[in-house]
Amino acid sequence: MTVTIDDNLAAAATTYISKFGWGTQGRMLGISKMFQEFDLNLLSKGKVVTCLRPRGVLSGFLAIVPSLGCAVYIPPIAGRTSHRLVRMRLSDSILQDGAVLSCYWDQQNLILEDVLVWRGQQVWQTQTFQERWNTGMQNFCKEWQPDSTLQGCQIRLSEYTTLDQLQKPVDREVVEFIPNTANTKRLIWIPTEDEDVVTETQRYFAHRESAIGPDIFTLWKKTDGSKEKMGMALVRTLAISRILRLHPTDDFEVQTSWDKMFERHAIVGICSA
Repeated sequence: MTVTIDDNLAAAATTYISKFGWGTQGRMLGISKMFQEFDLNLLSKGKVVTCLRPRGVLSGFLAIVPSLGCAVYIPPIAGRTSHRLVRMRLSDSILQDGAVLSCYWDQQNLILEDVLVWRGQQVWQTQTFQERWNTGMQNFCKEWQPDSTLQGCQIRLSEYTTLDQLQKPVDREVVEFIPNTANTKRLIWIPTEDEDVVTETQRYFAHRESAIGPDIFTLWKKTDGSKEKMGMALVRTLAISRILRLHPTDDFEVQTSWDKMFERHAIVGICSA
């Protein structure tokens, strides 16, 4: 269960995460920022995973403070909750070494979403998300024995998926994109009502912009001998990326779909000759 704690315990937990640059006393208040148009290039490279989360719910911190020997939930700066003691059955080893995780409350569920500090090491700044999740979070699960009676709530891991498998958000949900790079904040995108992700497919000519970087293509519409530039294309999946990289020429006809989320054409395949 979670218990509101006194000011001294709350201050000790806040000071602990600030040593690693987090929280109101650190350089970084949180792990996320709002999605901006210039982030499209990062998403087009496909080096992200995604998840859906409740709208209006910000991430806080779960601090396992060595000097306290317990886990404390630290709310985000704009949160409406206070510091809480989270009763968890943790190993003596992790209670001694300490850790910081990012997390948020979804009603009575505490969702663990990333490892920021592990045994005194700032892994968020030095490891990719895949490394933090596959190693750090799995190691944490070995040090924590779920006990619903003791916890008084459900504690579970966030569920991630690839960009091409992203489901349409339902009411009161937002999309979060997690770049698979170190020291990089998550991107929160808030969909508009009744917005579909993609529409019917169209055919355009793609030109590989090798001088700019991999998986960068401009799209062109050819009519009666003239060309009209349609803008930069999205490459949303690794499968499409592999197909495009194997194509022997830099100019070829592709099949695209209009992605309303990013307001760009996404390449979904190569047209047959």
